[in-house]
Amino acid sequence: MDYRPLTVDDRERSLALEQYAFQQGLAPSLLDADRLAQFRGLFLDGQFVAQLEIFALRVQLGHGADAPMGGLGAVASVPELRRRGHVEILLRHAVDELRAAGVNLCMLYPFKSSFYGRYGWATCMERRAYKGAPALFRSFKSAPGRWVPVDRQTIPELDQIHRAALRGRFGVLVRDEAWWAEQILQDWEGRPRHGYIWRDEAGRGRAYTIFRFNDTTSGRTIVCRDMVALDPEARAQLFAFMAGHEDQIAEVEFRAPADAPVNLLFPNPLHCALEPHFMLRLLDVPAALEAYPFPRELSGRFSFTLTDDWIATNQGSFLLELSAGRGMVSRLAAGAATDLQLDARVLTQLYSRLLRPRTAATFGLLTVGERAALDLAEEAFAGLAPFSSDMF
Repeated sequence: MDYRPLTVDDRERSLALEQYAFQQGLAPSLLDADRLAQFRGLFLDGQFVAQLEIFALRVQLGHGADAPMGGLGAVASVPELRRRGHVEILLRHAVDELRAAGVNLCMLYPFKSSFYGRYGWATCMERRAYKGAPALFRSFKSAPGRWVPVDRQTIPELDQIHRAALRGRFGVLVRDEAWWAEQILQDWEGRPRHGYIWRDEAGRGRAYTIFRFNDTTSGRTIVCRDMVALDPEARAQLFAFMAGHEDQIAEVEFRAPADAPVNLLFPNPLHCALEPHFMLRLLDVPAALEAYPFPRELSGRFSFTLTDDWIATNQGSFLLELSAGRGMVSRLAAGAATDLQLDARVLTQLYSRLLRPRTAATFGLLTVGERAALDLAEEAFAGLAPFSSDMF
């Protein structure tokens, strides 16, 4: 087995596999040498058998902190050699590469949650998907200000709105200029999306939306890539903007954090569905916890025993001491009695704030030996629901 970055000599094989596996793929013009360098291939006696792409990203942890994160995409194996464990080997190499680089978090979007769950990834966020006819948006009235089309020159303004509106949430990508230009303002095939910023009378950008038109059997739909606002008035401008398309489209689709009470703003609610999104893997549990931004006013300690069937160094008993917003982790002796016992996947969901510790205990996902430790964990992992509108 040979694990290595792909080169221009592997380009056609990579494009063909991605098209076969996902029924869509990158535009050939976008898979240049720099993009190929993000891909890793697995070769068996020289034969190309599987690939994935590693995105070097940063992700918001909440409470003003962010951390490096490896995003995995385009995970696929050749059809004639499937179900032989090649993807697991490929994932193992990628995880080892990230750990060696000091990256403690790895995120992906699953084709099947149970497949990645067996290797320790866990769903780390859910989103609410809304859709409805533009007539449902009529109650929102336009305020003084103006809409400005987006382009590469507006990226700093877009980024400022995006960061401020989603501050405090886990899972929001820290987007650089290239990510905005290549992943947000255009689609995977290099086609530009539509986008507009709403600026108030003082000229301050307070909301934006980026979207595409999608033709379906029920009519033309606006599908929002991003719909972001800094405050209630700015949010109302987004909805009023959508209402203005009533004669052009049949439906509007957008996504919002799971804890955002969007339908309480509408006289008649939109259709709403809860959907799982990214999965996360903690690659180095002690290091990930020590990078986590705990509430600054919180102090105390609790011990826990962690089960991790795939990364042996994560398994064992640990002591987490909290002070001044930071955590210090030390390993305890094997077999030591601890306050809490849980699986690495459950810890991941506490870390992302998808799951509350008390809820985990109530549903048997976390075993409690000391009630005070559960109360401390509840405070330690408090915060807004996780969210991301990105995809890779």
